[in-house]
Amino acid sequence: MNQEEAEARARGLLNVIETTYEIRIVNLETVIEAITGITLEESRILAICTALNSWVAMDPAVQGRAVEIPVDFVIDLASRL
Repeated sequence: MNQEEAEARARGLLNVIETTYEIRIVNLETVIEAITGITLEESRILAICTALNSWVAMDPAVQGRAVEIPVDFVIDLASRL
């Protein structure tokens, strides 16, 4: 995947999370940049976004709210996958 395709894939997956949990990721572009700065591999982007989905799902307090995903968390998460 090239950079543009990877960004589109990450954006699409993060938009699904936003829609599913009725949240707004306030630092969406920063999170996309962090993910695609780590990898351009579709499977790893999916894995990272799936883990972020689980993180949101486990915290019902964020549902229906504006959420800032810490970039350090994204980087740490990606390093464990």
